Amino acid sequence: MRPLAALLLACTLPGDARAAEGPPRWTIEAKGPIVADPKVACTVRLPAETSGGDAAVLAALIKVRGSSSQAYAKKSFALTFERPLAAAGLPADPEWILNAAFVDCSLMRHKLSYDLFRALATPEQPRFAAQSRFVELDLAGRYHGAYLLMQPVTGRLLGFAAPQPADLTPAVLYKAVDHAANFGQPGHAGFDPREPDPAKGPAWAPLDELNGFVSQAPDQAFRDPVDGLARRLDLANAIDFHLLVLLTCNLDGITKNYYLARPAATAANPRPKFFFVPWDYDGTFGRNWDGSRVGPKEWLSNRLFDRLWSDPAMRAAFLRRWRELRAGPFQAEAIARRIDDNALALGPAIRRNEQRWKRIDYAAPRELTFEEDVRQMKAWTTERLAWLDAEIARRTR
Repeated sequence: MRPLAALLLACTLPGDARAAEGPPRWTIEAKGPIVADPKVACTVRLPAETSGGDAAVLAALIKVRGSSSQAYAKKSFALTFERPLAAAGLPADPEWILNAAFVDCSLMRHKLSYDLFRALATPEQPRFAAQSRFVELDLAGRYHGAYLLMQPVTGRLLGFAAPQPADLTPAVLYKAVDHAANFGQPGHAGFDPREPDPAKGPAWAPLDELNGFVSQAPDQAFRDPVDGLARRLDLANAIDFHLLVLLTCNLDGITKNYYLARPAATAANPRPKFFFVPWDYDGTFGRNWDGSRVGPKEWLSNRLFDRLWSDPAMRAAFLRRWRELRAGPFQAEAIARRIDDNALALGPAIRRNEQRWKRIDYAAPRELTFEEDVRQMKAWTTERLAWLDAEIARRTR
């Protein structure tokens, strides 16, 4: 593992021209003020590296996105193109997010977390999370900083087919937007419907059934291998999702800020299962949503995972999976390599972004630098893994 200073120095040397230049540069010119609503027309100039051919100028719509993050000086944006765009080698999609990561001095916590979750997939068991790439942005004729170009979580990302008349029930997608999304009560409090189109009437019935069962079913019914939770929820996905939350210590991501999805029920698959998709991971790896420090010794759970961990068979499954991941993608060295790779991809954009946004008005110390944040991330990860090794062993005895 190369020291971070050496990695950043390598970005300034002539051996790797792409790294020396930094991420691809996007240029956006809006036709009016960019606000949260409505979207405003704009043009997006893409370099050849991200357009898949020659440099291109495309028409799009743009708006400010996010909730609490809209108050930050460096804002995130949502882009909608007229047709699917395969940007920066990522899958084609008409919708893209430019995530500002303003509270994340490292700029990489989203990407690091989503890439880790996707790394847990097998050919038979996908792990869906946003794919992403770093870019730099010029906006209104001025350099606007380093951004993370991300896929939004939609049915397209999840591989859902277009609705068919023969579907028994449509594919559904819900976003957990409030801490009431903790599986502690029947109903759908804390969730927003995303698919099918909620303007045509939200499809709450599948989520209401799941929440009612998780919150109220007796233990014997809950654990039944045929008609219990295993019929309703992809348990292998749920284990991986919880272990990701635990690894990253996403304090804001266990009772909100995640997606729940379920494919359409069809004649061939009349009993589809729900699965988790992670979202909003800038407050992770030793930081909270406001940029403040988080210690390495926190156990995170909700009603669903409390019930799973109370089942001896599920505790054993969690332990087996934890040991598998600790020998692979959850090794401290493997995570550190991902951090170093992201630092190299950002290259000189790190300094340009710090110069553009050097006033950081949030809870983290103002003297925090990229290098110091990365150093703290790596040290915190090592401590966190050691604590989780002991804590999971204790809980599974």
